[in-house]
Amino acid sequence: MIAGGRFVATPMADGLRCARLVEFGGTAAGSSRAPLDFLRRQARAAFPALRAAGERTWMGHRPALSDSLPAIGEAGATGVFAAFGHHHVGLTGGPKTGRIVADMIAGARPNLDLAPCDPNRFAG
Repeated sequence: MIAGGRFVATPMADGLRCARLVEFGGTAAGSSRAPLDFLRRQARAAFPALRAAGERTWMGHRPALSDSLPAIGEAGATGVFAAFGHHHVGLTGGPKTGRIVADMIAGARPNLDLAPCDPNRFAG
């Protein structure tokens, strides 16, 4: 994470992925030019020696749970545990969630009420 540039850079097999923005324009709206231009400037500043042979922009849906809460816990009585849906705080919420789920798998009860985050809460 390039905190000063407010973006994340991820090495990929065919290049470098830089990401930073979320658009709320709907599925029919195109991407906004200004945020992409900002990302390009920040990436150039962070990696001044990097030479790009090309660029691909990508825009897609970011899945989110309808109540904005993560899913944490066992899915039914399957032995499969969920730990996702942290939205934009996955880097901060993920480690604690990992500890909670590891404890649950080991049979320890968490010392907090996870009912609001029950992955079964949407089951009909």
